[in-house]
Amino acid sequence: MTVSQIPTHGEIQALLSTSAYDPAIVSKLEAYVRAQVSSVASSLESDAQYSFEANRTLVKLYQFFPHLEGELGMTVTALAAFLALLQFPETDFMALGCLIPERVQSMEPCATLVRCAELLESCQFSEFWPEFRKLGIPEYGARDNETVVSDDRKLLSNAVNGSSASNQIRINMIQMLARTYRSAPLSSVLGALDLKDVESLKGFSSKVMLVAGGGEGEVTGTENEIPIVEKIEGDLLLLPRRLRIARGLGQLSRRG
Repeated sequence: MTVSQIPTHGEIQALLSTSAYDPAIVSKLEAYVRAQVSSVASSLESDAQYSFEANRTLVKLYQFFPHLEGELGMTVTALAAFLALLQFPETDFMALGCLIPERVQSMEPCATLVRCAELLESCQFSEFWPEFRKLGIPEYGARDNETVVSDDRKLLSNAVNGSSASNQIRINMIQMLARTYRSAPLSSVLGALDLKDVESLKGFSSKVMLVAGGGEGEVTGTENEIPIVEKIEGDLLLLPRRLRIARGLGQLSRRG
């Protein structure tokens, strides 16, 4: 499917409203999953915004029509699972996982994605990153009879190796930590975020602005926006009690 043939977000929404159980839409849903992952890999604005409903519908159709999945579909399922993982601490991965057969979850790259999700859920952030980086190796988990890495598997590796996916996960980790802690040891935060030093944290945080004190649905002015690094005091990183992403990398979390 060429770039011009990739369905837009609006077209996908229309398909979901009229033909959600029609196996004829599988190829379009697969193309849209790939487009979403490509958008993460390239860090460019794209009409292929994240759509949990579209991805879940595709996995459901694989359930209803197993002959449409095959080896290719299992890797596309992994792409959908990867997109769901980026939404942590939302429950997208868990909800999607309920629809993915055990035989698929036990095979790579889904098996590593499942391990990554478990580590995030248990807040073992430092242990998460080595597992996540395995997905950046296209040949990782290849079966004995596989001699050629598929384009979909390469696409997953490209997205994992790019900065957008890692930074989105870091943002979500910070939000998760802020729900529980008022402050945290700087060394622990650097380990959790897989950053080497304070300068790396500054480089990351310069791309993101956090809004402190904003309740759900509350409009917060720019005077309340704070960069993360301004809240370092000695060996502690102070975390606002309530925060949300004001602008920057949080754009990856758009839902459709």
